[in-house]
Amino acid sequence: MGQIIETDVVVIGGGMTGAGVLRDLALRGIKAILVEQQDLGHGTSTRNHGLLHSGARYAVRDEEAAIESYRENLILKKTVPGSIEQTGGFFVKVPEDDDSYIQKWLSACAKVGIPVEEIPVTLALQQEPFLNKDAQVVYRVPDGAVDCFTMVVDVVADAVNHGAKALTYHEVVDVITEQNRVTGVRVRDGFTGEEKVILAELVVNASGPWGAKIAELAGIPLRMINNKGMLAIFNHRINKQVINRLRMPGDADIFVPAHNVTIFGTTGINVEDPNDFSLHRQELEGMLAEGKKLIPSINELRLIRAFSGSRPLYQESTVSDASGRNVTRGIALLDHLKRDGLDGLVTITGGKLTTFRYMAERTVDLVGEKLGIKAACTTDQERVPHRKAEEFFKDVDMAPAARHKLSHWAGTKAAEIELSLKEKAANFVVCECEQVTWAEIESVIPAEGRFHLGDIRRRTRLGMGPCQGTFCNHRAAALAVEKGKATSDEAERSLHHAVFERKKGMDVVATGETAKQMQLMDTIYRVSLGFREGDYQHV
Repeated sequence: MGQIIETDVVVIGGGMTGAGVLRDLALRGIKAILVEQQDLGHGTSTRNHGLLHSGARYAVRDEEAAIESYRENLILKKTVPGSIEQTGGFFVKVPEDDDSYIQKWLSACAKVGIPVEEIPVTLALQQEPFLNKDAQVVYRVPDGAVDCFTMVVDVVADAVNHGAKALTYHEVVDVITEQNRVTGVRVRDGFTGEEKVILAELVVNASGPWGAKIAELAGIPLRMINNKGMLAIFNHRINKQVINRLRMPGDADIFVPAHNVTIFGTTGINVEDPNDFSLHRQELEGMLAEGKKLIPSINELRLIRAFSGSRPLYQESTVSDASGRNVTRGIALLDHLKRDGLDGLVTITGGKLTTFRYMAERTVDLVGEKLGIKAACTTDQERVPHRKAEEFFKDVDMAPAARHKLSHWAGTKAAEIELSLKEKAANFVVCECEQVTWAEIESVIPAEGRFHLGDIRRRTRLGMGPCQGTFCNHRAAALAVEKGKATSDEAERSLHHAVFERKKGMDVVATGETAKQMQLMDTIYRVSLGFREGDYQHV
């Protein structure tokens, strides 16, 4: 049978929703273990445009989602400040958009309570020079930008600091039931193949697009719409604040600043497989044609990669909109005892990245009710610890660009990184594009578990810049072997995977400079390092 572990609650899914549930449980003193089939944030939670919604995008069509988004926007700015940039946002009407929508939108925002301020178009153009010069009306809203990568990691870390446990690379292979009651899960270690049984009083299904598969393991139906969206990344930050198109939400109508780049999207196509992260050039061309109405010079700007992810949309009926645009972004909290006669299982799905904390609050309220535990939610007040990185790096001799980057983005790892940086060898910049030092990389390599460049990338931004890891991935792998952090086999396997993933995202946007970058990457890895074409595979 393998190892048997006991706890109060098992949380399935290491995205933002699962992370929020784990932290809320831990803060209320409820023993919990999170299980995730891959790395934290591998799925939907880091495959989006990173928008901290003001709610204005949904004010006309989905009032409840708009209310939840604006309320949580204000809470997250206070409680998870280390992962949020308060950029503000513009809603811009261009000539192609319906004049009558403006008043509908203004009335809806006023009803919900979202603050909207009209600003002169001339001022908007001064602040955002890439914006369409023919813009007719511009309104400012309190949108923001979220670093999804640091947020999910920091929220889980705080949960662990409060007594919770997290098992990454552990796939749920069975939901254990006895007499119409879920009593736990069986998980398989993705590295060793070892299976473990986790017994619990209650299981929370927070697995997003994979929610229906977990429900199937429990023997119950769950209709999910996996709505895949494609996004693209520009090689530099073209806008200071979020730019939305002033119309009903549609394809290619939002530009979100993220660190040194801008994320542009998105589309909406329903897919059967939650692991479908496919990318298509035709879809990108349609996005660019539509995005040109907001940013006319869009075809002259360099794209460095594209990516996709599935929105988990819950809908009971069998009729669905092929685009997914008309399905609510509201929260679906399902008690499977009431719904299916199966006790011990709760599903939380739907919602938005912005509403993850509230989704967790509602879920843990239900968990407490079912377990007879009376403890109030405090996540709307208690901050996720985040020491200001500018307090560190004062006495470290390092490149100004690297110091600036660390001072803004090092987050909870700042003290550990600073200590390592005082050693000259750790001060070495491995990734010039994102100014990632070896000290940062070393700080996120797990003491136990496989060396994985993808996991390092999600925590440090290694390889996220214009060269897409062409130079830094093999440096990081070589250093890890040299310093005893990985075996040569682990490093080679991880390097193959990293090259495959970067090339997949680059290929669909590969024109101009990015096409040249791909040729250079091929030359380095196939000619200089001896990779064969078949080595570029998912491992």
